This record gives sequence, C-alpha cells and structure tokens, in this order.
Amino acid sequence: MHHPYYIKMVYGSTNPDDRPWREGKEDYLHFREEQQLLCNHFGDATGFLVYETKHSRGGSDGSQTIFARGSIESLGCENVWAKQQIEDDYGNRYPLGVKVRFEKIVSPDKGLTREQVYQLCPRLENHFGQAKGGLIGITLEEFKALSAALDKC
Repeated sequence: MHHPYYIKMVYGSTNPDDRPWREGKEDYLHFREEQQLLCNHFGDATGFLVYETKHSRGGSDGSQTIFARGSIESLGCENVWAKQQIEDDYGNRYPLGVKVRFEKIVSPDKGLTREQVYQLCPRLENHFGQAKGGLIGITLEEFKALSAALDKC
C-alpha cells in the first residue's frame, strides 16, 4: 500500500555524529537490495520522519525516538552503491537509496518517544515492532501532528 508519508526506521549508532545527514541538506536514506519494492514506495512519498530503533540482534544503541523530518527529492529509488557504500555492523549492505532533504534534525536522545507518538497518533501503537522493511505508512494528519511535536524538541 502506498502512503503519502512514512516513518523510516534506522538503527541506532554508537556515534550518531558519524551520520552524514545535516539539516537543510540533501542526502540518501538507504534500503537493502531485497527491499526494492519498499524503496519504490518510499520514493513515491512526499515526506518522512526518521525513527531510531535498537538493532534486533541486541545491543543498547538506539534511542527509540523520532528525531528527523524531511521531504523526498528524487524521482524514486535508485542504486546508490557507487556513491555511498552503506553497510551495518552485521554485514548487511544497503545499496538502494532515495534522495531526501532533511528539514529538521534533533539529537536522537531529544526526539519524540514512542509514548509521545502514541499519544498523538494512537493508531500507530504496536506498529513499531512490526514495521515491514523499516517503514510505517502515515497519513498527512499524523505527519503534521508528529512534525509539530518534533519542532518543539
């Protein structure tokens, strides 16, 4: 199902400052090779929020908050491996990407908690543990509510 907005889940990092994302700048959000369909859906959207999750294999990194917002800049999903080679700590490669513009970024430890998200958007309760491919589709109303709350962080 296509959605106009998404929450894109990313793994926590031992050093979030290593992320190349900067407010007001363009960059890519990445997907694994087998996530082509999800990457296509994301590329067709209008905007997104970023949620930092803990890795499913354990570890304590990951604030479990929404900490960034932006808009989709590219015309879909593309193979960006030649431009940015992204690989996680477990050897998973993320060769697919969608060019985005980051409009708001806060430190993950200052972002919107899941409890705050559920208060603003009760429909999203239990979606974070079941996000297929790290994407949760949201409505314009949910995007606006979460964006307004993020602006206060």
